[in-house]
Amino acid sequence: MEELHFNCPAYLAQRFWLLCAERRETPGAVLRDFMMSEISRTDAGFEFDLKSITGFDAWAIRQGQQGKGARAK
Repeated sequence: MEELHFNCPAYLAQRFWLLCAERRETPGAVLRDFMMSEISRTDAGFEFDLKSITGFDAWAIRQGQQGKGARAK
């Protein structure tokens, strides 16, 4: 996947890192949840099945278990 780079104010980046720490989630998980909620809010027909695309459920991805070789069923 293409890596995205964008500029943002330091206070915004700091707040984002604090949010990730508060939620005990990776930045990718936080951004993925945000994107899914925003798209779902504007597109009622949007359904995103992470497990069918990646082979892992959201919990496994958040916990970093997809890299350990144990695929979810």
